[in-house]
Amino acid sequence: MNKTILLSSALACALITTLTGCDSGGTSARTTSAGPARLTVSVLNDEGPVTAAKVEAKDSGGSVIAKGELKNGAKADLSIPAGTAYPLIVFAYPDEAPNQPLKAAVTDSQATEQDVSPVTTIVVETALSLGGITETNLAKAAGAAIAQRKRSGGGGGGGGATTESFKGDPTKQYGGWH
Repeated sequence: MNKTILLSSALACALITTLTGCDSGGTSARTTSAGPARLTVSVLNDEGPVTAAKVEAKDSGGSVIAKGELKNGAKADLSIPAGTAYPLIVFAYPDEAPNQPLKAAVTDSQATEQDVSPVTTIVVETALSLGGITETNLAKAAGAAIAQRKRSGGGGGGGGATTESFKGDPTKQYGGWH
């Protein structure tokens, strides 16, 4: 196998791991958190980290359940209430482009960190167009997002493929891939 295919496969697996926790089921059941949770959110655009943005999380029913703000490059901390229905969609509204929100899916209350970026936005929008935030749709969307970013040369200003939002320990759900 050539390096490009291996890299694409690794990135797809990483994104799927980040979004679904590497469960091999076909659809994800809606889950509800037993207790309150904290979610630390970083926001990235094609140029790198965003320094100022409003952030909100919506539950699986579309209700806003947490709000936060990213200021001076710091991460936004969201307090997710007990009993929240997952998956969540995190929306980030960067100050420089508030009408172009970035999105990311959070499928489990054990997630403590989440990046929101152009890649995660493509994944969320694709999964929603396929029928919703399920493991199957996220897996399909992850492959499509990586292929789209490679074709467009998006991310990091260096042209070609991007690895934004893919750093850390691939063996840890969420906490390693942020």
